Amino acid sequence: MPERSPSARARWVRAVADGLSLVLPTDCAGCGAWDVAVCPGCRDLVSLTPVRSDRDAPMLSLPGDAGPLLPVWSLADYAGPVRGLVLAWKRTGRADVGRVLLDRARRGAQVWAHDPDLLLDGDVVVMPAPSGWRRRTRGLLVAADLADAVAAGIAVSGAMEAGRSVRSVDALRRSGGRAHQTGLGARARARNRTSGVRLLAPPGREDVVVLVDDVLTTGATLATCARVLTRAGARVAGALVLAATPPPGRVGPTTQVAPANVD
Repeated sequence: MPERSPSARARWVRAVADGLSLVLPTDCAGCGAWDVAVCPGCRDLVSLTPVRSDRDAPMLSLPGDAGPLLPVWSLADYAGPVRGLVLAWKRTGRADVGRVLLDRARRGAQVWAHDPDLLLDGDVVVMPAPSGWRRRTRGLLVAADLADAVAAGIAVSGAMEAGRSVRSVDALRRSGGRAHQTGLGARARARNRTSGVRLLAPPGREDVVVLVDDVLTTGATLATCARVLTRAGARVAGALVLAATPPPGRVGPTTQVAPANVD
């Protein structure tokens, strides 16, 4: 099964981004605070204690299902400053923001590994949701970077049985369908992803898979990934996302933060 290694282009893109961050002015991608990539207030909106979010994702269930297809946990609401952080990393490739979010994901995964609803009773394969070819060409593999961070967190969590391994494997690819889900409604997302994922190689029989993605909206992508893996004989224990879209009408602590030292 192919384990992920960064391409030469991806390494070049990150090196350029890191170099620019040393000479160009920066501000908090969440609230606009001056001269800091992510201010402490916005950083702390990405919790280190994952919470269940699958019940707010309608496409994780099929008609007649008793509940969601798989349990999903998130570290934040995809709203307000957190949305700004994710977009700055995902769309503009801000490596300084990415480092902060990856650290939160790694530390959150350490806590997540001990959740009683997450059964990690074998060698763990952390698998990112598939990225489109444009993102792969640009080397902006946000979900794959998150999977690496989550794998690192699980590995040092102390929750694994002795002798068990944890590895990050980028083995899911998009096939057909649209390249992006942006702008699609719930039903359209489901149609777009029903047969839009393929598995390069199945995990081993003793492996347990956990899925990772940056944002949970309807759950269509994660549901399709889980179905593809299950059909291949894999055991999928659950999924962790950086942020999940909150249900309509909910106003929580992640929706607002006061900017500091805004120029």
